[in-house]
Amino acid sequence: MDQTEFEGRLFDDILTFVKVNTLPGKFVNIDTLDGGGNSTQAALLVGYLRNVMLIPTVLTREPTEKEYGAAVRRVLRNERSLLPIALQMLFSVDRADHLDHLIIPALGDGEWVVTARYALSTLAFGMATGLSAWQLLAANVSYPWPNLNIVMVLPVEECLWRIDLRNRRTNDKRELFEVQKTLERTLEAYQFLATQIPCVELVDGTGTETEVFERIRKIVSEKLLP
Repeated sequence: MDQTEFEGRLFDDILTFVKVNTLPGKFVNIDTLDGGGNSTQAALLVGYLRNVMLIPTVLTREPTEKEYGAAVRRVLRNERSLLPIALQMLFSVDRADHLDHLIIPALGDGEWVVTARYALSTLAFGMATGLSAWQLLAANVSYPWPNLNIVMVLPVEECLWRIDLRNRRTNDKRELFEVQKTLERTLEAYQFLATQIPCVELVDGTGTETEVFERIRKIVSEKLLP
């Protein structure tokens, strides 16, 4: 058995331990490449759930604004460096804190939680930097996984154009993963993971915000709403 086959078997074995959220509230993650607009779509979905469906819903995102998330953001902004595996473990620590203090209490109370990014991002971006899928999955396998992971798929060139447009307005620079080769590998990882991880749906992320949201709303309605 060569290393690729061995690592594939490890991934498959660890995958059997992934448990989708069973708490009273529903858990939705909206994911994409950097610049893909998942924060906007998460906010639109929360507005729809709260105001139209009258479902108490929490809007959140990762990395968080708490201490571990702030440390992650310093690395993403290239203000300090970490080895790729250390960065992804830091993401996972931030996630554990996020779950403990916000996500699990809300779900336990029957509220829905919509997050812009979750563990699927750790796998996709980590794999893009050469880390093993099984290693990244193992670091997150004990966490509750979303009832629905929506991955917005856009061309890498469009994402980079959006990033540069935003940065010209804010006078910021591209972050750690915001380079073409990394995003190309991340997109490939998302497409692979959609065939492996439970409850992952790929959605066309091109078009206007309204057009994209209508696709997302339809999937959420079909998969999670009565």
